[in-house]
Amino acid sequence: MTGRSEPTPSGFSSPTVGYIGLGNIGEPMAARILMAGFRTVVWNRTATKSLALADQGAAIASSPADLASRCQIVCVCLSNAEAVEAVVFGPEGLATRPEGPLRVVIDNSTIHPDKTRQFAERLRRSIGAGWLDCPVSGGPVGARAGTLAAMVGGQCEEFEVARPVIESFAAKITHMGPVGCGQVAKACNQVIGFGAMAAIAEALVLAQRSGISMDRLPNSLAGGFADSNVLKEYARATSAGEPGGIAVLVRALVESREGQAGDRYRNRFALLLKDIAIASDLGRSTGTATPMAALIEELYRQAGDYPRS
Repeated sequence: MTGRSEPTPSGFSSPTVGYIGLGNIGEPMAARILMAGFRTVVWNRTATKSLALADQGAAIASSPADLASRCQIVCVCLSNAEAVEAVVFGPEGLATRPEGPLRVVIDNSTIHPDKTRQFAERLRRSIGAGWLDCPVSGGPVGARAGTLAAMVGGQCEEFEVARPVIESFAAKITHMGPVGCGQVAKACNQVIGFGAMAAIAEALVLAQRSGISMDRLPNSLAGGFADSNVLKEYARATSAGEPGGIAVLVRALVESREGQAGDRYRNRFALLLKDIAIASDLGRSTGTATPMAALIEELYRQAGDYPRS
């Protein structure tokens, strides 16, 4: 596997790219980076998740620190801010190798903008590296296809350094502004996306109780004003019989409305509730009313059978 030969705006060519966090979105994103021709080094807490990428030509690091000693650009895609902090600043973290080549961290996780700004400042102080918050939207399907939407916060120079890497997994890339702005955009994205899923579930239940099969409704709305990428993906995944993704989330909301959900969907909704809580907190900190976010949070709590807070 040979790396790219064209120089980047930072002055180095053929950067080696690291990827940490090989979950259902991170793994295909790392695969896209590898497929684009970048030398790629990966690390995951569960080491066996690195094996498929190793078979495709990626190197496996022994720790985040080891990865930082080999890579100019490192992407991380983790479940929450605590996990990001541990990987970057913990023992054997990325920031423990100030003598290494690391220039830019691209955080594909969805975390609070305030945490992002804190981490960015801390990383620059500790090893002089830049930070881009680059959450994505489009799910595992978009990650595999390289069609994700990426919302990026950070300095313009560092954004240009990282752009070729981001282009390997995202078809739509928007520089939103300084560090933290990518996470703000993602919080807005989640309000819209989660709201669409809740609306679809409500419409499906209404249709069924009014004599229309749930299976017929999505296709009947295709191309009209009620159509959306969320509805398209629900229809596609349902037709394909896929067990995860948007389809299972909408199904959980439907079952919740019918009193059938119980707590078996609780783990699936944990990350969604974390994301919507970020939007609600941004509303409070900016003095912005967010009644839709509050309603969405309550609907998802009910669907996961969470106790009222």
